Amino acid sequence: MVTGATGGIGQALVQRMIARGYSVILLSRQTARDMSGVTTVACDLTDMDSLHRAATTIVETAPQIDVLVHCAGVIAPQSVGQLDSAAIANQITVDLTAPIELTNALLPAMQRGGHIVFVNSMAAIFPLAGSSVYTAAKCGLRGFARALEQELRPRRIQVTSIYPASVNTPMLSREMEAGGSIYNFIDPPQDPDVTAERIMQCCERNSREVFSSVFDKAFTHACLFSMGLLNLCLPVMKFLGRRGYRAYRRRPPQG
Repeated sequence: MVTGATGGIGQALVQRMIARGYSVILLSRQTARDMSGVTTVACDLTDMDSLHRAATTIVETAPQIDVLVHCAGVIAPQSVGQLDSAAIANQITVDLTAPIELTNALLPAMQRGGHIVFVNSMAAIFPLAGSSVYTAAKCGLRGFARALEQELRPRRIQVTSIYPASVNTPMLSREMEAGGSIYNFIDPPQDPDVTAERIMQCCERNSREVFSSVFDKAFTHACLFSMGLLNLCLPVMKFLGRRGYRAYRRRPPQG
C-alpha cells in the first residue's frame, strides 16, 4: 500500500512495484489511471474521517498487507512570525499525523515479515530555516518510526526510514517558488526514479535508516549534535546551494 502515489516519487515507485509483481493499493484523492495490479482507494489524508474509512475498506478487502509505504508529503516555506495557521495544520497532518494514524489503523492487517517504510526528509536531521514546521513534522516522524521499530521487533515487522536528498519533482518546484531552502541544490536534485529504486531496496532488505550517501548520514548527524559545526558550515553550504540553484534554473525544461 502506497500513499502519495500520484506524486513524482510515488508514481515511479508504483511502476517499479508493478514490474516486480506487487499488487498495489493506492490512497489518492485524485482520479488514478486504470493499471493492472492497482487498486485505488479514495482518501484525503488531511481528513481523519476519510483516512479511517479508507483504512477500514483496505482491511476488509485486502487479505494482508506485506508492504506499507508512506510517501505523501507537503511543505509550505514560511518564516516564524508569519506562519499561516492553515499551512501549519496541513503540514503537521500530512507529514506526521496521517502516517501515524494510518499505520495504527493498518497494522492489524500486516503479517509477520511485513515492512513499513517512511519516506522522510533530510529536514528530520538537518534543520531548515524558513521551513520550521516541516522540519518539526519530519523530526517527529523520525521519532515515531524509531519507537515503532522497537515495538514491532517481536512480530518481525521491519520499519525503515529513508532520507533522500532533494528530488526533482513538482513538489520541489512549488517549494522553491514559495521561497524554499537553497540547500536543496548543494547537489543536483535526483531523478524520482533513483529515489523510487532506493525505496524498493528498503522494502526488500533489512534496514532501519537509509541515506543517499555515507557522507550525508555522517555530516547531518554531526551537525545535529554540534550547533557550532552547523553554524560554521552554513556559509559554505549557502554558497554551494546558490551555485547549484543557478545551474538548475539554466537547465532546459523536461519534455
